[in-house]
Amino acid sequence: MITLKTDNWYINNIDTILFDKDGTFIDLHYFWGKMTEMRANEIIRQFNLSKELFSDLCLYLGYDISNGKMLKDGITAMYSRPVIIEIFCKKLNDIGVKITKIDIEKIFDYVSKIFYENMSEYTKPIESALTFIREVKSIGLKTGVVTSDSKESTLLTLKYFEWENLFDVVIGRESTKETKESGVPARLALELLNSRPENTVMIGDAPMDFIAAKNCGINQTILVATGQIDEKTLMQTSPFAVSSLEEVSLI
Repeated sequence: MITLKTDNWYINNIDTILFDKDGTFIDLHYFWGKMTEMRANEIIRQFNLSKELFSDLCLYLGYDISNGKMLKDGITAMYSRPVIIEIFCKKLNDIGVKITKIDIEKIFDYVSKIFYENMSEYTKPIESALTFIREVKSIGLKTGVVTSDSKESTLLTLKYFEWENLFDVVIGRESTKETKESGVPARLALELLNSRPENTVMIGDAPMDFIAAKNCGINQTILVATGQIDEKTLMQTSPFAVSSLEEVSLI
């Protein structure tokens, strides 16, 4: 068991850490910005829409192309993929685009395939997080990834960067029938790790990660401001908020 500590707080008796992926150890703005642009362009192409809709479609998905940032209150930041598709579909229907949730699902899957074939162009690590994760593994803690992205895509990312040895389990959106927020994916990770929630910390970059942990029985969630949301705002959700994982010591 170890203690996680900053100048402002500490968490005792931890042997397991579950990590979100995007915004936590992958640069979310670059990754999801590129993904969003590709999704918007593919919808325009398949449905023969005006290219002038491009920026609006990106905004609907929570990406502001004017500053290259994902919006902290955008649907990509707030929700899991099924909810994102539902909200996005309704928005497109409202502006007269006759598209179904199944259409959007197929487009998202197609774009993901292309995206991961060119992963090196679109994926940037958050180096401070990777340094922290390597330290965690060096002292023998159990680790897992719990993400709303697909398990297949996550494993491709880990393989590309040679990070497979940093995580003992990977749980993606297809690993369970329930969404990340339900707590079921995190619970599955704990079962596979033979870990107890009271000795586990969740680390993520958004309130969704806090909710996922709470619904799994994990009462300690570190929220890091390397994603879409600033530290002050994150502190309204969890008292364990930091600007970077560089602030967290292991003792």
